[in-house]
Amino acid sequence: MQFIEIGPVPGEENCAQVGSPDYTEASLRECEVFRRMLYRLFPVPEGLPVAYVGRTHPHDFGNYREVSIRYDDANNEAVEFAYEVERSAPASWDSIARYELAWYERKRAYDAAVREQRLQPDEVPPQFGTLTPPSLPPNASFAEMLASHPL
Repeated sequence: MQFIEIGPVPGEENCAQVGSPDYTEASLRECEVFRRMLYRLFPVPEGLPVAYVGRTHPHDFGNYREVSIRYDDANNEAVEFAYEVERSAPASWDSIARYELAWYERKRAYDAAVREQRLQPDEVPPQFGTLTPPSLPPNASFAEMLASHPL
């Protein structure tokens, strides 16, 4: 298997900075949202030996994370698919990814409030009681997502 690094987030977006106090949590969250976005934008054909994966790499200031495409370099179709994704990688977050990032921030705030006993667990809205954001319609605008799944 071979890998092509795509990045921690879309090319023109800000990302968590290695060495910052919340880097681990923020980078894991950003990479997971970006990975799901790539699956939405570039679905992997069934049976094609390709996957979007998060990977950790060493750096002078600590480890950093990126999303990569893992592909079988013995499969020409997989190679072509991987390089096409690299060429076409998005520059910015789509509406679903923006919603998911906001959802994770809100969930993080609720989790902290419960940990610090500013809220009781039963006071947390049910949509933040799961580990991942809700499934969202692929063509909805950010405003439509907020209307159907309030933050």
